[in-house]
Amino acid sequence: MSAETEELQGFYDKSVAAAKSGYPEIDADRLAAFIAAQPGIEGPVTLSNFIVPQSSGASNGILLFTAEFGRSGERRREDMVARYAPGTTMIKQKSFSDEFLTLVAAYKRGLPVPEPLWLDADGSAVGYPSFVMARIEGTPPASAMYSKGPLADVSPEARKAMMLEAAGFHGRLRREAIGREELPHLLARGSGETDIERELNWFLAEAKLSSEPDDPKLDPIVEAHRWMVAHQPAVREGTLVQGDSQIANVMFRDGRLAAVLDWELAYLGHNEADLALIVFLTETMKQLDKHVDGTPTEAEYLARFEEEAGAPAEHYDFFKLFPLFKTQCILLSGRSFQPAFEQVWTYYLAHLHAELANAKRIYGD
Repeated sequence: MSAETEELQGFYDKSVAAAKSGYPEIDADRLAAFIAAQPGIEGPVTLSNFIVPQSSGASNGILLFTAEFGRSGERRREDMVARYAPGTTMIKQKSFSDEFLTLVAAYKRGLPVPEPLWLDADGSAVGYPSFVMARIEGTPPASAMYSKGPLADVSPEARKAMMLEAAGFHGRLRREAIGREELPHLLARGSGETDIERELNWFLAEAKLSSEPDDPKLDPIVEAHRWMVAHQPAVREGTLVQGDSQIANVMFRDGRLAAVLDWELAYLGHNEADLALIVFLTETMKQLDKHVDGTPTEAEYLARFEEEAGAPAEHYDFFKLFPLFKTQCILLSGRSFQPAFEQVWTYYLAHLHAELANAKRIYGD
């Protein structure tokens, strides 16, 4: 491990802590009143057992709680989760309405996602744009995925099985092919003639929203964007992609995948890009978090993805650029939340340059 990389150890933990340190608390009374106003809910509504996760969720306020309420003449106690805008947002174009509607579509298909319950899109009820969803039992995920969370204290064999199952989910998502008919709200995400262009343009806009026009850090992002748009391959029509497939967004229970969380970056596109993010983070997190054994190889990930998809991966070498391009954009968007921003920027930028050079060898300059 290089001295530069050693300095970045613990980056994910520090960035989550830095982001959460400035998040406001949600008003429990307003949240209870919001739930009480929902169809079929009978009062009084009382909330208890509040927990604020500390190891994940840098881009949202998250509150775990238990709600007691009436329904059909009977009192119930149910565990729930509120996700809400944390004041100054890391992702400037974030839409709680889009995320909620995406969860609705995924849940209807029987995918392992939390049940979406109620949406306060503009924050008029709760105080912040937010939604409430059912809580799923399992080991809470962590951004530092090797030192904390479900992958931390397991055997290498169990770790590999869990990570392959996470990758397999994205193959299954490709096979499900949840399209624009079920997700019309995602057609407004980004501008452009193709699914690829719309997604790339959305992220370029995200980077520019947090940068001065003459910021030199925009230059490599604009260069990569220009090349990717010019050399985009002919691919199938885009369908639902989670958009943030890091295994730190997966909840496991008894060593099996229980839920895929965090759909705020979902879009209509190609799931190979999410597979590429998993592959990339599998190795880089050994440098940015902790070295572990028992992680799948790229070939093993691809095989599991294709098995679940029931089809070969398409233009995987092109889509390997997606997570690297997006990472640089998000780093700019959230730079005020990032400790050691310059070192992290330089670390990931080197990976983007290397992957872009590889793509140019395959697809041309």
